[in-house]
Amino acid sequence: MEKGRILTGARARFSIQGIKVGYARTVTVSEEIEYQPVEVLDNIEVEEYAPTAYRVTMTCAMFRIIKETLKTLGWFPLVGAKTEEHLSNILLSGEMSATLEATMSDGSSKIIATIEQVKVQSHNWTIDARGIVGEDVTFNAIRVRDESGG
Repeated sequence: MEKGRILTGARARFSIQGIKVGYARTVTVSEEIEYQPVEVLDNIEVEEYAPTAYRVTMTCAMFRIIKETLKTLGWFPLVGAKTEEHLSNILLSGEMSATLEATMSDGSSKIIATIEQVKVQSHNWTIDARGIVGEDVTFNAIRVRDESGG
């Protein structure tokens, strides 16, 4: 195998809406196909497993930066002054795209994953007395494409 093709965190770049997430620590992408058993009379075995759902989730752990929140970046809807405004902000929040890009040994870069129709599902952070504050973000997405194009 050709040297220099192993992906490492130091060579990876994570972006949302084309904006580099500069203080990301980890990114996890999960792609899942749900299969349901087709069970029929007069057969003790499952006849087949039929695909019934495709799901993509992504999580990101990053350092919490003052004045650079998910809301100020437009990635998570603002609360709003009233309940109706809050609901409207949630319903009108747009979808985003995210990319994971690798710097190759020759200095070029290659997108290794594109996560499409991304929305922030949840985020949380904790302040410790003697720790660096991190923020954990969970995303839902419609699909993920790797460097094969599929």
